[in-house]
Amino acid sequence: MDILIVTGPTGVGKSSFVDKFAQTVPSEIVNIDVGQLYAPLRIGTAKPDLTGVTEPHHLFDLLDEPRSLTVTEYRRRLREIVEDVLQRGRLPKLGGGSGFYINSLFFPPQAVRPVQDSRETTLDDDSSGDLWDQLYKIDPVRAGQIHRHDTYRINRALDIWKQEKVLPSQCKPIFDPIASAVIAFVGRDRPELYNRINARTHEMIGEGWIEEVKKLQGTSWEPFLRHKKLIGYDDIFQYLDMPELERDQEVLIELIQKRTRHYAKRQCAYNSMLIKKLDAQNSSDILIQEINLSQSPSLINFEKLLVALNKQKKERSNGNK
Repeated sequence: MDILIVTGPTGVGKSSFVDKFAQTVPSEIVNIDVGQLYAPLRIGTAKPDLTGVTEPHHLFDLLDEPRSLTVTEYRRRLREIVEDVLQRGRLPKLGGGSGFYINSLFFPPQAVRPVQDSRETTLDDDSSGDLWDQLYKIDPVRAGQIHRHDTYRINRALDIWKQEKVLPSQCKPIFDPIASAVIAFVGRDRPELYNRINARTHEMIGEGWIEEVKKLQGTSWEPFLRHKKLIGYDDIFQYLDMPELERDQEVLIELIQKRTRHYAKRQCAYNSMLIKKLDAQNSSDILIQEINLSQSPSLINFEKLLVALNKQKKERSNGNK
């Protein structure tokens, strides 16, 4: 099985890059962006407009209720879709920037039963600092790899220690890819990327992002999104909480721009870690392509990926003889 994965930081231009393949390779697009799973979220997640689109798209608007989709459930659903697309002789094109989901395509979550149930990922939990301190005392190496407010990963590490009595940093991930893959890590020079992020934030506000969030006020989506911490949504909820005369839209835009730039920086760091992690497997099933859209024409990059795909298919075909 062969799939194409295009990932990179927010605002880099993944969607337009993925779309180029529709003109040459019979393919179907599969979402790997957590925000685009949610039906009511469109503008703030940069969800593509699928009106009149003939190429099949999968895992967009999957959830019409406010709940999280675990990486285990996501991997299972995606594997089913990939197998179906391949059986019809088409190329699955996976596009998005949610690192945990992408990582799970190669390293499935270890079967660790949570000591406490119903934990959500958050980057702003008052108790998370205490949990991080607990983890640091047990395993400073693993603690150093986790943001002190990322309660999901902190709790998972603590669960491994409590159940297995093994330092979380010593738990080796199991390499079990859902398919052979060409992975394009798409990037841009940082000044250009940040300029794109700043401009896109203005565009989103102009397209009605505030109005999109306003429709969710007072619904079950509001507490979910405030807790989920998808970039911009909680900030807009707080903006709407203010008396109208105290609202400053430019301040809001600058805040979202800043948060998005920081998020993009974290995504780049995560992708660098994932590249090293995949390289260490020395697997013939994985072919990594790093592409800087600032330094090379997109046409050359597009052709480079086509060559990589064909090369991998040829090598696998020869290996099966």
